[in-house]
Amino acid sequence: MVRWRVLSAAAVMVAALGIGGCTASGQQPPAPTSENTSPAAPPNTLAADDVQSIVDRCSAGLGIDATALGAQIAAAPQPAAEAALFFASSDQCADIPSALGRTDVTSFTSPLSFIEQPCAGRTVVSFWAHYDDDLIFGNPVIDDELGSGACVRTFFFTYSDAGEGESTYASEREKGIRAAYDAMLGRSGEWIDRSVTLVSGMTVTMTRPSDDDRVSLLFLRLPDGGLSGATFIYTGQQTLEKLLSGALPSLRTIDAGRSVSVATLEKSIAEILAGYAPDRVLTHLPKQAPDSAGDHPDHSSVGTLVSRAVDAGAAPSAQVEYAVGYPSAERPANIAATELERKASLFAVYAAHDPVIGCSSAQTCLARAHFGDWLQREYLVPKGDPALG
Repeated sequence: MVRWRVLSAAAVMVAALGIGGCTASGQQPPAPTSENTSPAAPPNTLAADDVQSIVDRCSAGLGIDATALGAQIAAAPQPAAEAALFFASSDQCADIPSALGRTDVTSFTSPLSFIEQPCAGRTVVSFWAHYDDDLIFGNPVIDDELGSGACVRTFFFTYSDAGEGESTYASEREKGIRAAYDAMLGRSGEWIDRSVTLVSGMTVTMTRPSDDDRVSLLFLRLPDGGLSGATFIYTGQQTLEKLLSGALPSLRTIDAGRSVSVATLEKSIAEILAGYAPDRVLTHLPKQAPDSAGDHPDHSSVGTLVSRAVDAGAAPSAQVEYAVGYPSAERPANIAATELERKASLFAVYAAHDPVIGCSSAQTCLARAHFGDWLQREYLVPKGDPALG
């Protein structure tokens, strides 16, 4: 609020008589306008109680004086203030200082807009069932995008555990996918993991290279469904396919046992797309697509969920491409020479951590049954193509 100064009686008299109040030419000064007589609008509309709740929850943990934090929140733009309120209410206080410093975000739709730094180039968001699906079915596109300076945000639905639950096998596959992105980025080094709670209520693990903000991987860690969609007794035969069919009301994440429903997944997909505002979206073929017949049930389930979100307006359909999965082996090979060597070499970096695949070089991975066929192909179907059904 602007505080107006009270003029002294002498000053009022001087003004009334025009003494010293004229310009050198004898003209009167301009009359006050609404611009210099109306108080400035506050930068945000957060209620005093909301500001106080942020201060009470977070100031001590942040090591910021309560009065100073309150002043920062009061002075923040509306999206940043709303982000601060969300971070406080979801026990993510550590993100508040960086959120308050952001002036480039025009609305608060997701904490991802504030956790991630803005990309200098394009942004590609992809959704996959398992930790190697992007390397097999979404490359060389992802590698090429990174090479041109784009940011890549990749969301993995399952723990890729092959029915073992929380295990060395699954955690090694996570190491493998980090290593493959290291190879794409041309780096090696530490990755930083953190938990992120979305507005949808879903909590994921975000992992990022410590020195390159172009890549973020998001792990939900739902149970792997297996090829039959109902084979893994150890993890309770929980599958995405059963969830989508209504046979199960929800699934539980393997790492933390959090309940996840179809509605939560759909809201989270829409939120991720809104938070990252991508230029390009990649995912699996949805179940209704003719070419999804014979694909892994987890693949088609993920594609169906993303397709629903896109149909509901979460992203422009022109941005979205659906990758043909296992049935791509029946199409002509369309990757060869140095491009194939690069793709297979990147996959081999991952596969060195996956004992089921058992290959650690481009040549040995190309010689593996099925994998060699998939690696030689990449078929992306745009939204609206008749092949989507």
